[in-house]
Amino acid sequence: MTSAMPPFSRMLVPYDGSEPARAALAAAIALATHGVGLVIASVVDETPLIADASGTMAAYDPTPIMDELDAQGRALLDEAVKQCYEGGVDAAKHLVHDKPVPGILAAGDTYGCDLIVMGTHARSGVARTFLGSTTEGVLRLSRIPVLTVRTVDHVAAAPFAQLIVAVDDSEPSDAAAAVAARLARGAGASVTAVYAVDTLHLYENAANYGFDPDPLAHDMREAGRTILQTALAHAGLPAQTPVAVVDGEPAAAIVDAAKDRGATMIVTGTHGRRGVRRFLLGSVAEHLVRTSEIPVLVVPVP
Repeated sequence: MTSAMPPFSRMLVPYDGSEPARAALAAAIALATHGVGLVIASVVDETPLIADASGTMAAYDPTPIMDELDAQGRALLDEAVKQCYEGGVDAAKHLVHDKPVPGILAAGDTYGCDLIVMGTHARSGVARTFLGSTTEGVLRLSRIPVLTVRTVDHVAAAPFAQLIVAVDDSEPSDAAAAVAARLARGAGASVTAVYAVDTLHLYENAANYGFDPDPLAHDMREAGRTILQTALAHAGLPAQTPVAVVDGEPAAAIVDAAKDRGATMIVTGTHGRRGVRRFLLGSVAEHLVRTSEIPVLVVPVP
């Protein structure tokens, strides 16, 4: 019997030594032990330095500072490769000279990566609404899936073991379900498809306008079940794949569903509207990345 092929062939981890980057590297090491190749990139953005050196009243040679930045970048790469070695994983390393977002995307293209693994800021309170400009830029512009990780504590030894895939009636949702199906076949993932009914606004409107929301809520749930079965069929997932229709604000309801089912990862499309340009991330995907403690795999439309 032949072994299953890994769902991704090579992943890129942008590494800057921060806590979120360390969390992303931990997830990547866990994935690499299951046969996925690993490339680590350190980005050195010399643009501000060059502009400052040539734009001041007393121009100066920025070369020594640029050399120091390169040395710091190489040290970060060596640090990350050492962690990989200690985890039993071989990794290639790449020093990028560019602005962070285009540099990361270009590195992914150079190495033929089909997955990017990035950290997000593990903050609380109001500050949790800020992803970080680099992560947000990559999420909006990447043509390949991006796995976001908040903290090392919530990275499972087998990150693809238990998946929640967020489903709605959209092209990005179809893409997410297709990736979940690949993970089921290639990584042995257990998949549960979840459809969220936004009953929060329904019941608010019912209170404001004086109508009975229950029949409409019932119809919305039934429509959700139909959408779930259609999504499973389109993705090639078995008809007996577990499904769940959950009530509430979509992102929060999906996060709760993941917690209730002991999920190790959430899979979502980039946005929930057909025809919207790919750099519009979408509120549900954005909120999932910002609030989920477990990793979130954001899948763009092919």
